Amino acid sequence: MFTSLNQSAAEKMLQTLRVAGNPFRNHFARNPDDETCAKYHVPELYARERNILLGIVDRHRYATGQPSEVVPILGNKGAGKTHLLHSIKHGREGTWQLLVTPGTFHRDTDFLEYLFFQLIETLLGGARQGNARPLDFVGENLIRLKLIAALGKMGQKERQSLFPGGPFLGWLKMFGYSTSQSRERTEWLLEQLTRLGNLPYNQGALRKLCEQSGLGADAVVRILENHSERTEGKSPSALMRRALVCGFAKAVLQGNENDLAEFLTNGFAELNIQIRPGRQDLVLALLKVLMEMFRTLCIPVVVAFDQLEDLLLARRNDETHRTAEAFFAGIVHAMHQVEGLTFLIFAERGLWNRFLPSIDGYIQDRLNQPLHVPGHGTIHALRLEAPPVELVQRMVEARLRAIHASLIDARELSPIYPYTMEQVGRIARTEPTLRDMIQQFRRLFDLTVFGTECSDINETIHKVETLLSRTLAEESRHSPEEAEGEPDLKGEEVSNLEGSESETTGDIAEEGNLAVDPATGYSDPASPGPLVQSQLGSYLGLMGGETLPSHADLWDQEVRAARRRLEPEGAVTGATRELQAGLGHFLRLAMDHGVKVGPWRLQHVVDEWNFGEHPTYGVLSIAHWTCRGGNPWRVGIGLFLGRGQGKLKDLTTKLSAFDIEPSVLDHLILLRPEDDPTLAGKSKQLWQDMEQKGRHGRLELVGLEEFSALFATPRFVSGLYESLPSGQIVQNQADLIQDRCESLLKQLCMPVQGG
Repeated sequence: MFTSLNQSAAEKMLQTLRVAGNPFRNHFARNPDDETCAKYHVPELYARERNILLGIVDRHRYATGQPSEVVPILGNKGAGKTHLLHSIKHGREGTWQLLVTPGTFHRDTDFLEYLFFQLIETLLGGARQGNARPLDFVGENLIRLKLIAALGKMGQKERQSLFPGGPFLGWLKMFGYSTSQSRERTEWLLEQLTRLGNLPYNQGALRKLCEQSGLGADAVVRILENHSERTEGKSPSALMRRALVCGFAKAVLQGNENDLAEFLTNGFAELNIQIRPGRQDLVLALLKVLMEMFRTLCIPVVVAFDQLEDLLLARRNDETHRTAEAFFAGIVHAMHQVEGLTFLIFAERGLWNRFLPSIDGYIQDRLNQPLHVPGHGTIHALRLEAPPVELVQRMVEARLRAIHASLIDARELSPIYPYTMEQVGRIARTEPTLRDMIQQFRRLFDLTVFGTECSDINETIHKVETLLSRTLAEESRHSPEEAEGEPDLKGEEVSNLEGSESETTGDIAEEGNLAVDPATGYSDPASPGPLVQSQLGSYLGLMGGETLPSHADLWDQEVRAARRRLEPEGAVTGATRELQAGLGHFLRLAMDHGVKVGPWRLQHVVDEWNFGEHPTYGVLSIAHWTCRGGNPWRVGIGLFLGRGQGKLKDLTTKLSAFDIEPSVLDHLILLRPEDDPTLAGKSKQLWQDMEQKGRHGRLELVGLEEFSALFATPRFVSGLYESLPSGQIVQNQADLIQDRCESLLKQLCMPVQGG
């Protein structure tokens, strides 16, 4: 079809492709929220596998008492497992499930405790699922149902008090108008609340409806509090349900998320219960109450472990088998303790076959237990195979669609141009995974559009500089005035990267636009001239410059994603345990890569040390800092995030680490949010008592940027390993860590003289 176009139309299409860049550069997604998934999503891809998984999930949506289930999804590295998870998380309008996607695994933490805090972080965090933030979706549906129940059980006098009359209330009562009006408004509100449940989710609709009826947010919260107090009993589960309803009501209607976050991290452990349960029993009780609440709302809870190799092999040491055994045993234990959970395990086939035979036989049986899915029969595991040619063609079309849409003449071309069906078919039949196919399409795009393959970024920079030198020389020869501005690249010049050198390259060097190596005639990549330096970034796009991000870019990307999750009011509090895990990963990363802070260097790191009976506050990371000629200091480092009533409890729990024998700490560092820096009352007295006992400790104030860095660290490490070619080791990241986190490192270290 290309040959039927005239030469000018063909060149115009090639120029458009060159300017747009290579759409196959981003060939893998690091997590199910990666924009690469949304940008190039093909709904037909793995549609059968997606329908099977959603069918399993829907069984927990419409039936109560369903046992928890586990589904392995197996495929080679790059098979499209993360893309499938993205389509489950953000696809299918009309239904919604709470999808928990842990980014870390805490081997030394009780699995139910780990699972509970992953659920809390997802619920309170800022990440969206589909078109809704979990807190908003769950909260609005819960409050709507509770408000319907509360209004339905109200007597005539209570309903009348909801809508008080004006100065003529007494006269209206004499003629019965006030009673009639209150009844009608209450019935209208009940009708609208019921109708709202049948409409597509619209954030804020519940609050607007209450305001339209004349009920303010404060009034609705009081109604729900009174209703919960009358209908719920005094058992621990009932007290938890009451606190959850009030917390969600304040979050959804008043915008106050702190009360809910405080209860989910501390309040549930401080309930007035005669027989105090243990740490694990408290967590299990609240987890069951939450699952009961989700079942009432017909919201299935799905726990999806994506990229299992990164979760289990994060430490890359000889304890991998122990980590895997703890992980699989934890899942089986959770399935026995909690009903209604669906575990999805996305794993490489080789890793699955490596770990599964070596674990306990009973655990193997539970993981391999067959599941019957209506319409699909009985399955043991889902296996992702290479897609057929037709779906590969649609994937290619999706990546090229935006470029074709920008050109009017594109209607005359095949939607897969610059490829042919023969090329697409050959790649689809010979490559084993989607990632391998996309990499082949990337190389073929470079060869077809640019006339060369640029697999190495340094090679790309060198060729672009050479191209710029020739183009600037041509422009300066024809118009000296234009040479001082931006060069206008011709399509022929862009494609002919291997042509002869310009005769006027030396003239450009004299003008200061390029620094030329006289031995080769090419510009020196280490010292481009000012004009080339200013244009280099722009023209890298001509070579398909959407390369895999550098390690610095990967770090910045993960930190930005973490910041979005931690920005909502109660998100940092809800992510307490995930942040503590991130702190442990950060310290280990600094130790493994030899980071120094002044004279101090890390000698040993304990990622997480659990102590005491409080499930949220009873955890620290331990870092042994040493300097030349001195003994190491054992430094406990923890998050001090408690607020309100939880502030004193958090501090009390952390300081109790000094009392444990044999002693494990010489110094304690607590990270406190910068918006609440002071200690007062009992908290201040507690800190002074610690100092009088000769114990060493200090508070460090941190902001959202530092919290985001801690949260992002485990995901950054996973991204490092994911982007590595097979058999290659990770480069030393000491310079990057010190550059991006210099102030945070000083806060986590022993004092530095003059620092």
